[in-house]
Amino acid sequence: MIKKLSRFTSLPILLDMLSGKKITLLDPVLWEDKNDTEVIMEYKKRKELKNLLALCFTHEDETVHHWKTFSGGNSGCVVEFDAQRMFAIFDRIDGLRHQPVVYRKISDVQREAGKMDVEEMPFTKRWPFRCEAEYRVIYEGDCSDTFYNIQIPLELINKITISQHMPKAVYETIKGYLRGLKGDPESRISHSTLYENRKWVNSFKKK
Repeated sequence: MIKKLSRFTSLPILLDMLSGKKITLLDPVLWEDKNDTEVIMEYKKRKELKNLLALCFTHEDETVHHWKTFSGGNSGCVVEFDAQRMFAIFDRIDGLRHQPVVYRKISDVQREAGKMDVEEMPFTKRWPFRCEAEYRVIYEGDCSDTFYNIQIPLELINKITISQHMPKAVYETIKGYLRGLKGDPESRISHSTLYENRKWVNSFKKK
C-alpha cells in the first residue's frame, strides 16, 4: 500500500499551494522530458481529448535525482502528502485518473509496437527514469484551461522539507512564514540534510 506522495517543487509553487489550499495540474507540453510529452500527446490524440493536464509525485524515498531535477537551487523543496487521503479526493473527481508509472525498456516497447493498450500510454515511461518512482495524476476534460486545481485540506501534508542549499538564516525566516501560512505551529517543516547529515557522518566517527 502506498502511504505517501511527495511533490518536489520550488518555494513559489509551495506558497501558491498553501495559500490556495490546492494542487495544480498543468499541460504536459511544459515537461522537460520530451519522450514523455510526445507519448502523452499521442494518447490525447488517440482518445480525441480536448484537454489533458497532469501532475507528478513520487511514492518512494527521496533521491539526489529528485532534488537536482525537480527542486534544484536554493528555493527547492519537497512536500509529503498522506497518500490514502489524497487518493480519496482523486477518486471523487470525474475525468481524473491516477496510478504509479510503469518503467519499460525501449526493446520491450518496440516488440509491442501497435499492440500496447492505449490506456497504459500516459502511465508508461522510459526505463532510465525508474529511480523517480513516479505516481502520475492526469485530468481528461472538455475545458480549454491550461491548468486544473484540486482543492485539498492542508492537513493532508505530513511534512515540508526545504533545500539544504537555502542559507540557514533565510530558512529560519521561511520556516516561520510557512508555519503561519499552514495554520499549524507544530507542522513538520525542516531543512534538508541530504548533502550534510551529522547522524550519518558521526556514525563513522564512533570508536
